[in-house]
Amino acid sequence: MAQELTLSVAAPDVARRIGERLVPGAPASKQIVWENNGDRILIHGESLKTRLTGGWLLCDLDIEADQVGKQTVQFVYFLGNATSGDGLSAGTLVNAPTAAAAQLADRWGAAIQRVIWDAVLDAVEASLFQAASQSPGQKLTLAGFYATDTALTVSVMTGEL
Repeated sequence: MAQELTLSVAAPDVARRIGERLVPGAPASKQIVWENNGDRILIHGESLKTRLTGGWLLCDLDIEADQVGKQTVQFVYFLGNATSGDGLSAGTLVNAPTAAAAQLADRWGAAIQRVIWDAVLDAVEASLFQAASQSPGQKLTLAGFYATDTALTVSVMTGEL
């Protein structure tokens, strides 16, 4: 018989994972150059601000290119909340408040979006590992995830469904 485990990844841990994905192995400056097909941007990892609120993950990040200078771009993910959207998918969009930010978002937004999403998936995976340690030998099924103001909450079914 299946049982549900509800596990939480604290908001600061989610933020740490995002920072580590954006600027892996960063020195104290927390900046890194990303390059693709001759285009380059500077990721200002020290500027990263993340917030979980009402089912949403908001990530503000400064990115910089020679052509447009330093711009803040917001990456928004709807992860669902306890009463709606608490499943296995999420919605995402990029907010670019200026024409220069939009230019950076057009070129680099999808790549940055993917890296941030990979960090969220890292947190989900950590929850699955925790569920496996709490229920050794049991079959695990990811039932869903959602965001509260303080954590990413992950639901895992253990045992046969």
